[in-house]
Amino acid sequence: MHPFQTALTSKNNYQIKTSLFSGICEIIKVVTKLFLRKPERREVFPAKTKEKITRKETREHLAQFNLACELVKVIRHFFPDLIPLLKRVEDPRHQSYILYSNHVLLMIRILSSIFYINSMRSTSAEFNNETVIENIGILCGEELEELPYWETINDYLKRFSSDELQKVVWRLVYRLIRSRAFEDARIRGKYWQVIIDGTQLYRSRKDLGKHSLFCRKKKGTEEEYIEYYHYVLEAKIVLHEKIQVSILTEFIENENREVDKQDCEQKGAKRLMERLKQEFPMLQICICGDSLYASEGFFKECRRKKWKYILRYKEGSIPSINQEYQVLKIREKNRMEEAGGVYDYVTGIDYRGESINVVEYEDLEEKKKFLFVTDLSITGRNVKGTVERGRWRWKIENEGFNTQKNQGYHLEHRFSHDYQGMKNHYYLIQIGHMIAQIIEAWEMLWKKVKQSREQKHRLLLTAWKNRGLKESLRELEKKIQVRFA
Repeated sequence: MHPFQTALTSKNNYQIKTSLFSGICEIIKVVTKLFLRKPERREVFPAKTKEKITRKETREHLAQFNLACELVKVIRHFFPDLIPLLKRVEDPRHQSYILYSNHVLLMIRILSSIFYINSMRSTSAEFNNETVIENIGILCGEELEELPYWETINDYLKRFSSDELQKVVWRLVYRLIRSRAFEDARIRGKYWQVIIDGTQLYRSRKDLGKHSLFCRKKKGTEEEYIEYYHYVLEAKIVLHEKIQVSILTEFIENENREVDKQDCEQKGAKRLMERLKQEFPMLQICICGDSLYASEGFFKECRRKKWKYILRYKEGSIPSINQEYQVLKIREKNRMEEAGGVYDYVTGIDYRGESINVVEYEDLEEKKKFLFVTDLSITGRNVKGTVERGRWRWKIENEGFNTQKNQGYHLEHRFSHDYQGMKNHYYLIQIGHMIAQIIEAWEMLWKKVKQSREQKHRLLLTAWKNRGLKESLRELEKKIQVRFA
């Protein structure tokens, strides 16, 4: 064959092969676009779409349940010791003049918080119902013809030590922990997360008594005045993403008005930690808090108690830690980019004999940075989970104090002008919120109910008024299985 013909044939073969190859490539491109395309960034964390539920479906779903009965079942299942514990609260009243048992008085106050009733006066009005009286009698194991008036309850709460109710809270929490229903909430399968934070309860320009804190406002001006307030430091244990219950309360209070230096959150934290260790000596704890607690003393105290910690950290809190972190993170190159955020960490930073690990998270969507210090071991595998738990510190503010102040529990309301009475109201609100969180997270009840949290609690009150427990005594004896949303 002529060389020219050979070359022409080779060229034609090349064109055929090239054309065939190009065709295959085009097919691959199409397949890639259809099936192997990378998701857009906005699709990484798709928005949670709520299932559309009609009002008819809501009514039909709720018609299956006697909510009054379900509430009692939850109390008896998760808090079987509640009524016996309330009965054992020291009764300061003269036994000859007692019309209502102490556990009845206390249970009414707990139910009032569960039903989102905004005052004790309103409680008496809402509970002035034959069905309510009968239901409370069944719950408390007593035959009641009438319920005590709100002034009777307030007077009773002024007369005994709040330590009695703190003991009740401890026993209830201990029972929840021992039930093993919340084991999945442990950090790394071992540590119970305890979040500590403080909040202001009530403030006024009027003197609130010798135990209240005070500060000067508009100092140095003609409008200068003194503001008095009550402050509390709360420790909540995380049992579920939607359940954080009070485990210990420390009131920040002055001994008297003539103090050289007022009580403060740091002092209260030391007392709280000592009491927590005393009451739960074997509990494996990981303490979470804000940057206020990031200090040498706190680190050493946690190590002495064999606790772990995850604390929010601000760069100015301990400058030496931040300086070393900024140098080492460039050298160690632990930076990890994830969808929506960037993680970085440095381990083994020495701070006055304490080995500190620093974890950083940058939220790319919110354009915010979060720094945490911890003594938990940090690796590329667990850094994401550690950051998540560190950010759960906000739960005590958002789902704890914020809920109790603005979403039904009226924590800032002055339920009693007596200091001891105020503290007892606070503890009973915590018990009510404890029970309420359990029933709110019970998936069976609310999975087909498009209602706000307040509406759900009002539904409970309506059921308590209209559905008698007497007709459901057999149902109350049945064991229940609770799955949380």
